[in-house]
Amino acid sequence: MKMDNYILMKYSKEIEELSKSLGFTRTLFLDRDFVLIETDKKKELLDKSNKTKLVKVFLAKSEEMLRFALEKSKVDIVLGAEDINPKESLHFVRGGLDQITCKIASEREKTIGFSFSSILKSKSREKLLRRITFNAKLCKKYKVQMLFSSFARNKEELRSAKDLQIMFKSLSRYS
Repeated sequence: MKMDNYILMKYSKEIEELSKSLGFTRTLFLDRDFVLIETDKKKELLDKSNKTKLVKVFLAKSEEMLRFALEKSKVDIVLGAEDINPKESLHFVRGGLDQITCKIASEREKTIGFSFSSILKSKSREKLLRRITFNAKLCKKYKVQMLFSSFARNKEELRSAKDLQIMFKSLSRYS
């Protein structure tokens, strides 16, 4: 299985070679191969997503911006949906995605991204894993493309492609 490694660092030959030795097919670097858009303003999101020809990754901070990014922008990948809601509901998992956003993502051929780095750094890992599993289940049901990558911000957060595949398979197996 081919696997791309998205890295939230500037290009480095050392990191590229390390990523290749960890089993990744391609290594994509921030501002060289893709841009990370972090904003809570709709106009700014549209401006940034229209400006670049690179792959556009949007880090969602609210349900409103998540839906807007999926419906109206030229964003390719939406990341961080599972971090949108700070508190869990008493009756259901609040993963940030729902059937409506998944239908929109599927129709518009958007990809929902999951970051291994966010799992590593999470203070409430079990809640995050539960939300990722829930979102993966929804993505499968509505045939939304998914991406599971390291999104590492430093060398220490890198893991092998095989480790990421196993982790994502185990999370999506329960979905």
